Amino acid sequence: MAFDSRLHAAYLEEGPDPNEVSEEHLRELDEAEPHPIMDFFRGFWRRTIFLFKLSLFFALVGAYPFSVMMSHKIDDSDIVFADGQAWAFPESGIAITKIARELEGKGWADDKPNWHPQARLTAMPAWQEATADGLSEFTRMAAAAVPDENGEPDADLIAASRLLDGIPGEDMRPRLTAAAEALNRFDSRASRGLVKVADRRVLAAEEARMFAGWAVADQDDLSTQIYQESTGWPASKQDIRVFYGAKARAHIALQMLKAARRADRDSLTDTATMAAYDKAEAAWTRAAKIRPLVVSNQKGDGAIMANHLASLGFFLRDAQRTSEELAERLEQPLPPAEEEVAQLDPAVAGAGQ
Repeated sequence: MAFDSRLHAAYLEEGPDPNEVSEEHLRELDEAEPHPIMDFFRGFWRRTIFLFKLSLFFALVGAYPFSVMMSHKIDDSDIVFADGQAWAFPESGIAITKIARELEGKGWADDKPNWHPQARLTAMPAWQEATADGLSEFTRMAAAAVPDENGEPDADLIAASRLLDGIPGEDMRPRLTAAAEALNRFDSRASRGLVKVADRRVLAAEEARMFAGWAVADQDDLSTQIYQESTGWPASKQDIRVFYGAKARAHIALQMLKAARRADRDSLTDTATMAAYDKAEAAWTRAAKIRPLVVSNQKGDGAIMANHLASLGFFLRDAQRTSEELAERLEQPLPPAEEEVAQLDPAVAGAGQ
């Protein structure tokens, strides 16, 4: 079929090209406004996206500091043995529980890599290091008080003492686990009568003397930091280390004194000894339970900030005094028990004459 030349003319007769928009129509489109509902949702979407980006930014920036804060956990609560759990040497149970608390909690801080949030802490590493050192010294003292058949210090307690004394650069978890096992072996032998435990009053007196020595040493360290030139606000890292080191030893002393009191059955009827135990425990409780939100080592004459190092030193001074008084009391012999005197029958007495 031949091409119809009239086809183009027919298209032109239908009117203007729909793709061509007049200038007046374009002006009307420029002045048009969006629907209020659509305008609301558009603004809501923009605000949602902005808040999401802002939250993501703060989450990324604050995640590490928040992790550092959550890693800080110091358990200074009293140690209470489970029902039915009996220890032949209660102090070994206290030491094992202290070790388990640190390992099963947030873990040993000094074993963490440098990038770990817990590696940025100051108080918790000082607490854990002083705990291990204090338990090591206490175990070494107990080993000398419980000699073997050759008069040598107990091998298991000596091993535990050496394991608790950490080596710089070496992981503490395997050492602490082995120390707990050595302490458990000693207690197992003591429960079977294979260990001759020293007289409880004598051993308690030695413990009290040792704890008084801890109080003296910690008072010296605290005093040194108090009079140092301030290098941080409200306290320097060294202030925090000294504070929590003294607090850790105070907690050990308190728990060990309570265990010694429970084991010292000979003194139960001596009111003077029991009163001395009460005073020593009360003094060590004040030192062990001090819990500042933020450690402060200010001059102490301000209206807001206190000096927590001075407060702890004051509590330790009282703990030292009461521990020495307890040791002196325990070193004295028990008063003779009151015996009931039988009343003789007068007739029998007369017959005897």
